[in-house]
Amino acid sequence: MLRNAVVLVTGGTGFLGTAMVEAFLQTGSQVWVNYRSEEKFRQLQQAVGRERLHGVQADLTSEKEVKALFAELSSRSGHLDILTHLAGGFWKGGELAETPLNAMHQMLQMNFLTTFLVTREAFQRMKSRGSGVIFTVASRTAVEFPAGMGAYAISKAAVIALTQTLASEGKAYGIRANVILPGIIDTPANRKAMPDADVGQWTKPEEIARTIVALSASEATVNGSLLKMYGRL
Repeated sequence: MLRNAVVLVTGGTGFLGTAMVEAFLQTGSQVWVNYRSEEKFRQLQQAVGRERLHGVQADLTSEKEVKALFAELSSRSGHLDILTHLAGGFWKGGELAETPLNAMHQMLQMNFLTTFLVTREAFQRMKSRGSGVIFTVASRTAVEFPAGMGAYAISKAAVIALTQTLASEGKAYGIRANVILPGIIDTPANRKAMPDADVGQWTKPEEIARTIVALSASEATVNGSLLKMYGRL
């Protein structure tokens, strides 16, 4: 069902993004990614192959560059079937009373603003076709709100609210929107940051990728869902 589908994976040059891109390419989809570093895009090409993979250099915090990304995608592929928005950032920080304003701005910009700009452009194109699937990524912290991670948790909670709004608005146009809530993802960066952790308890990138691909291909009307993928934690 996904053969020849047009898919955009933001953050596709990251560790989770690479797993996502590879999973969609294996279905025969045409996959687009944004990138900021040409070297990272070349590494992605080497990892997954060049066939049916397209890249556009774009900073997703810039409305102008996001619009240019979608203009290029529309010009060359004509439409968009699936958006998987993985791009974002993390800052552990501390208590809200000690959180600098620039840190809060940064979390809202990297997590909420990028999601808004990208999903807005995707929704407009899907609306004109009367179909589409949108996935965003929040976090377990966005529903549990642990102490000391306020800026990050709040920015990801905003992603949940945005996604559920899209799910409600998309019903009239055949558009579904769901949000993934991972726990700790098994990545080299997280292994380095937590060298003594039991990584067998963490969520695997491939598991997230398989779930999104399966829900993209499914005829089931899963919409507005918070998909909790906490691993074994």
